[in-house]
Amino acid sequence: MIPPFVRELMEQLNEHGFECYVVGGAVRSALLNLPVHDYDLTTNALPQQMKEVFRNRRTLETGIRHGTLTVLVKGEPVEITTYRTESSYGDHRHPDHVEFTSALRQDCARRDFTVNALCASMDGTVHDFFGGTDDLKRKIIRCIGSPDERFDEDALRILRALRFAARLGFAIEPETAAALHRSKELLKYISAERIHEELNGFFAAPSCAEYLMEFRDIFEVFIPELRNLSDEQYETMLASEKRSGENPLIRTALLLRLCENPESILKRLKYSGTEIKTVLTLISGTERPLKDEKDLCRIIRDYPDTAELFMGYRCALDPSLNIDSLLAEYRQLTENGACCSVKQLAVNGNDLKNAGLAGRQIADMLNEMLEEVIEKRLKNSRPDLLGYIGSHKNDGA
Repeated sequence: MIPPFVRELMEQLNEHGFECYVVGGAVRSALLNLPVHDYDLTTNALPQQMKEVFRNRRTLETGIRHGTLTVLVKGEPVEITTYRTESSYGDHRHPDHVEFTSALRQDCARRDFTVNALCASMDGTVHDFFGGTDDLKRKIIRCIGSPDERFDEDALRILRALRFAARLGFAIEPETAAALHRSKELLKYISAERIHEELNGFFAAPSCAEYLMEFRDIFEVFIPELRNLSDEQYETMLASEKRSGENPLIRTALLLRLCENPESILKRLKYSGTEIKTVLTLISGTERPLKDEKDLCRIIRDYPDTAELFMGYRCALDPSLNIDSLLAEYRQLTENGACCSVKQLAVNGNDLKNAGLAGRQIADMLNEMLEEVIEKRLKNSRPDLLGYIGSHKNDGA
């Protein structure tokens, strides 16, 4: 199952007398019959030897100090890393010292979880030193060696464990789970940007809700506002998460809507301006009705760029709503050109100027007419709208 562009690089290293294996997520995904998106390679060739082997290819040396060379082949970047060992992690994130080794097992021993330490040769042979294939069959996430040591080395592994478990639907092995709770305060050493990235990945996973409850104390380390939620509020939020689909921004809004000052939390975790605006917009519409065509038209009016996202959010909150029915109705409205925005009115601002309105009066009248059209008290035809303007333009005077 190794694609030709990856095999090219493996063969090139083999031809020069070096070992080379696909390692990590690609092997795990292939064994689970899941799509493989990225291929990482590991080799006993030293960095300078790799540079010599691939001297006629385009390469990037951004990670060369730690043994990683990125080779571009047919437009695809492939990271190739020399077997290495790591010692001491002063910042609980990066190794203080890296040594290259000639032993594949030593390289695998430095990795986080058994299911991520699997290696495959070109003929499909899988090298498994720590029981990763058995853990895949048993559907568990388990640290290699001491879980406390693995999390002390790199605290981001705490969130990675939860993300993998939620994404794959795996249980977390008891000793690893206990160490997650014990090690949670180490997350204070991790940058907000990396926590944000892992959180988005976690919220895109199918089974995230159950892990939010079981490992609530871990999320409270970087979102302490969650400590103020009652068990009942937590249960309500988790029920909504389970109905939400796999959109991380919807799930973020569902998590933060019960917290004080969600904007402050989002900024603290380095969400982008666009993400913050989207999440806050969803939260602000928590109580919006969505029962009939008129409500849906108003949603399209008020959320022109995020209407489908908002419908997903509201359906997560209200189990009586059906997202498939709403989306079908939404598409029918848009395809039929239903008037749900001021721009779709058969008159425009110039018509109102010609009728003697100015400034704020124009915007108010356009919005007023749109509401009348949505309520079906007024037809969206030029004669009807002009007649309405003529008879109502002095109402607010």
